[in-house]
Amino acid sequence: MDESTYKEINDCRPQVIDHFVGQELVVKRCKIALEAAWNEGTKLPHMLMQGSAGLGKTELSHILSREMGCELHEQLAQNIKNPVDLHAFLLTPKDREVILLDEIHELPPIAQTTLYRCMEHQHIFLECRRGKKSRPVKVANFTVLGATTDPQKLLQPLRDRFKLSLDFQFYTESELEQLLHNRVRQLGWAVEDAVLSLVAQRGKGVPRIALRLLESTKMMASSKGDEVVTKGHFDSICEVESIDIRGLTGNEVKYLKILYDNEGSTRLNVIASRLGLHPKHVSNIIEQFLIRQGLVTKDNSVRVLTREGLSHLREHHMNEV
Repeated sequence: MDESTYKEINDCRPQVIDHFVGQELVVKRCKIALEAAWNEGTKLPHMLMQGSAGLGKTELSHILSREMGCELHEQLAQNIKNPVDLHAFLLTPKDREVILLDEIHELPPIAQTTLYRCMEHQHIFLECRRGKKSRPVKVANFTVLGATTDPQKLLQPLRDRFKLSLDFQFYTESELEQLLHNRVRQLGWAVEDAVLSLVAQRGKGVPRIALRLLESTKMMASSKGDEVVTKGHFDSICEVESIDIRGLTGNEVKYLKILYDNEGSTRLNVIASRLGLHPKHVSNIIEQFLIRQGLVTKDNSVRVLTREGLSHLREHHMNEV
């Protein structure tokens, strides 16, 4: 897919909060905060957005800044190595503007301390020459949005400074289908309705995954010179990308087969070795959906194939096991 197509897709993202699909409770709380800020002429409260990757935390952050009529200052927390880097970032926004620290749990502890002191006192403390006290510098009265997939890595005092803690949930199939329908309509793509339903079923409850699969299916249709995206194109891309009926990828199916070959249970390091991946990659990425779907359970370092996992293997991958 060329650069202009990617730009077209990004331009079709929702611009106002009423067009944001899913996360009903999160959206309700954000609307209340927006109404209060508009009526009182104040900034938005600091918000901590927590949940798995791809659930819309960054997209909602952009919407909130637009609703406030201001610029969003965005930074990946892993790019901030020390308080000096953080100071430079915190001196950028103006009053009532919004900053987003994505993956905020990646901030070093000393930078987390600097951030919560700034949120509390609206000051940062610049280091002076040796022997002299640090100098307080007032910063603008802005809103901090923190997005995280691992809130437990945040210092408790920092978590306490966020007035709103927003928990992002996985999407239902109907929510994903609505989101896909909106995106297709905005892009002007000709897509069979059945395709949207099938993509939603394999989207794993994550908009980012569902949209990527939809874009891949459209690319398959374009590669064949077809203007209408059909179920045949979808089936072809699933075959090419080794995506099964439940949305499992090749590595996830291999994970289940390893358990099957080991009489239903084995240790994480054995699975990682067989997959040729680091154990952290397997535990943080590969097995999360399998566990959420009840296909696998874990007990410390041991992983166990459940009855449902065995049933899925036998029903859809019997010729492979």
